[in-house]
Amino acid sequence: MKKGWMRLLVLLILTAGIFLTGKISAKAAPLAMPDGTVFDPVYYAETYPDLKTAFGYNGGLLWKHYVTFGRNEGRICTASPSAVGSILVMSDGTLFDPTFYAQSNPDVVAALGDSAPSLWNHYVKFGRGEGRLAYPGEVKLSVGNVNLNVPYPYYIKINRAACTVTVYGADENGNYTIPCKAFICSPGRDTPLGVFKSAQNARWLAFDAGQYGQYAKRIVNRIWFHSVMYNGTNEGSLDWGAYNRLGTICSHGCIRLQAGDANWIYTNCPVGTVVEIYDDPTNPGPLGRPEVGKISASDPRRGWDPTDPNPLNPWLQ
Repeated sequence: MKKGWMRLLVLLILTAGIFLTGKISAKAAPLAMPDGTVFDPVYYAETYPDLKTAFGYNGGLLWKHYVTFGRNEGRICTASPSAVGSILVMSDGTLFDPTFYAQSNPDVVAALGDSAPSLWNHYVKFGRGEGRLAYPGEVKLSVGNVNLNVPYPYYIKINRAACTVTVYGADENGNYTIPCKAFICSPGRDTPLGVFKSAQNARWLAFDAGQYGQYAKRIVNRIWFHSVMYNGTNEGSLDWGAYNRLGTICSHGCIRLQAGDANWIYTNCPVGTVVEIYDDPTNPGPLGRPEVGKISASDPRRGWDPTDPNPLNPWLQ
């Protein structure tokens, strides 16, 4: 029971952190889906953090999950019994109401007519970037200037030579033009160069030497993002010597991070987020190369990562 309460407290702290670092607009209105179900994609994502991690706020992908799995799992898909509009689920997962789009945009109808394909084509090419709404009650979700309406709001670039991770956010057109986070990291000589799509998550990742990493996300094959090593599956067993080597090329190929940074990627970057690994020793990235302090061998807090979001972390007291 105590662990359950602690997990809830951590979740609340992380959620509060999102709202402190960037504003998310109000909830979207519930929608009448093609089969008559009343569905609120924002409510569904916020209620189930595992789905938010996997799909972001993409309404079509969330709806597909609900139809395929969520309904049978007993998940709740709206907080309101009322519904707005009659929605189509497009091939890319976007929700779209052609009748609403035509009524809201007479200039588009005058130029292109009111056929659903023509209206959809206009929305994809122009309307989305112009801020036009795709269905009644749509909310343009963002944190800061980062667009959360796309399936993958972030693109991650790892400069292996500079031991730096830079996270780029999607702009209003879905292009990754906004540098928003930089992390110090420790890659390895076996870290591969290339472009990959991240795979599954692991809260604790086990290694052959009997150590573990927190907040792991697989990049490709046996290469993962994860925290610095721990000597057990508890946050107070940090290998502080390994922590002090952050910023050097010293891993077996994985990308080691501070616990807080690993947690941020784990929480905010859905499975399928693109990760690019490259070398540029002279330019760490647009946000520079963060520095990290060392942990003293005499510090009684040395078993904890100073950035770990766990409220029991003595560095946070």
